Amino acid sequence: MRLAPFAAGLMAILLASTAAQAQQVLHRPSESEPDTLDPQKTSSAVPIAIGRDLFAGLAMLDEHEKPVPAAAESWDVSPDKRIWTFHLRHDGKWSNGDPVTSADFLYSFRRLVDPATAAADPSDLNQVVGYDAIISGKEKDLSKLGVEAPDPYTLKITLNQPRIAFPLLLTDWALFPLHRASIEKWGKDWTQPGHLVSNGAYRLKAWTPQTDIVLEKNPLFYDAASVKIDEVHWLNAEDQEAGLRRYRAGELDWMGLTRNNLAWAKQNLADQFHSAPANQHSFMPINMVNGPAAKDIRIREALNLAVDRDVLVTKVDARGELPSYGIIPPVISDYTAQEMPFKSMTQPDRLKKAKELMAAAGYTPEHPLTLTAIYPTQDSTRQLLLAIASMWKPIGVELKLDNMEWQIYISDINQRNYQLGIMGEYGSYNDYESALDNYRSDAGQFNAPGYANPKFDDLFHRGGIASDMATRRDLMQQAERTVLDDYPIIPLEFGVINRVINPKLQGDTVVTEVYPQSRLLSFKN
Repeated sequence: MRLAPFAAGLMAILLASTAAQAQQVLHRPSESEPDTLDPQKTSSAVPIAIGRDLFAGLAMLDEHEKPVPAAAESWDVSPDKRIWTFHLRHDGKWSNGDPVTSADFLYSFRRLVDPATAAADPSDLNQVVGYDAIISGKEKDLSKLGVEAPDPYTLKITLNQPRIAFPLLLTDWALFPLHRASIEKWGKDWTQPGHLVSNGAYRLKAWTPQTDIVLEKNPLFYDAASVKIDEVHWLNAEDQEAGLRRYRAGELDWMGLTRNNLAWAKQNLADQFHSAPANQHSFMPINMVNGPAAKDIRIREALNLAVDRDVLVTKVDARGELPSYGIIPPVISDYTAQEMPFKSMTQPDRLKKAKELMAAAGYTPEHPLTLTAIYPTQDSTRQLLLAIASMWKPIGVELKLDNMEWQIYISDINQRNYQLGIMGEYGSYNDYESALDNYRSDAGQFNAPGYANPKFDDLFHRGGIASDMATRRDLMQQAERTVLDDYPIIPLEFGVINRVINPKLQGDTVVTEVYPQSRLLSFKN
């Protein structure tokens, strides 16, 4: 039977409507404008998270934050644990149809360590043969890096020493493969829509600065059949109150909650409210390169002593966080978190000692030390800093606040153009090495305070090359204690994820992870 023109037109409309309804579009919040989508040139959380949507490394993280094969379908390691051989999947393709080969990883890894790249942090490869000589500029021949591509689908990496955590490091954004032809063609503009070629679950569709970044499903991704979300909109949500309004209007599929709207959301959106401890901690980095606090440990210790963290988490920023006296969040398994030595003191005793230390350094309430804290524009952060300022006033510290847009803020942090800052860091995976890694003297932009202590470097290095997990854990715990004894930061809170989430959105990671991968989420039919 043939359809009449009207009926045929109606059927076409119905079919188009059904197809549109089947399309799964995720609208997720982005709390800052990405500085770049070049995975080797950013230290900011949002572009790193977007990068995990766009690219697939040799390994990637699963829903339990554990490494699983990705661009490499398998790998072998030599008996001495130094030579890793990766077997790339033959169906791996770039979003433009080119095959993903070992040459793409070879190019990416060499670009990462090339001093001319000025990578944010090339240290994921610091155990690879040739790294030290190349990164220092002594060796100009990048082929001396211990990475080889004997054939298009085999990649061999030779380490100086064994590395238990190497599969975890392979999931890092700095080790994503890069499409050489597009980078060489477009130069610094290679990350723009129409230019960026990726190999992950999504490809870049559009980027409207300060508004949104739109990704679309990559049909050439090797595991495209398991990806349910067809399009991802990363919407600017720097204003968290406005973000909640957008969530309530159906424009966002989840939104984080501030102290100001948490109680309201629990009462009015109880069926959509979710809370979970996070692999995240907030702290104030102290510029360890220059300034009065950099030169005098007494000042840094006093600043730490005078902060009443219990007041912060119960009255100032009450969102269910835990007071922090260290670096490693309690959600990390198989690790005993270390704490600053004054943890057992009462707050009055801490305050007394802080006053004594400041007086010894030459400062009193009558003759205060003036410090400036820079922070990204956000009212909740300002309230937290104002509370800390009031805690410091009695010990002889006058705190001034300087707010700025995120990109200016992170630039000042990276260039050590500040005295005090405030930051939140989240762990890339369920492992203690991720957070401690940032305090290596050669950690680049990720080392916010510019901290450098050979003792820490040695402990961290020996922990990284330990042959068993017990030794690794013990050395890393010693490394954390070393950092805390030097007071390069002021730990504040261990994070919690408080969100309202679209009831139709599925995937445990949207509850438990700060930046869930879009490919692991889906909507109920």
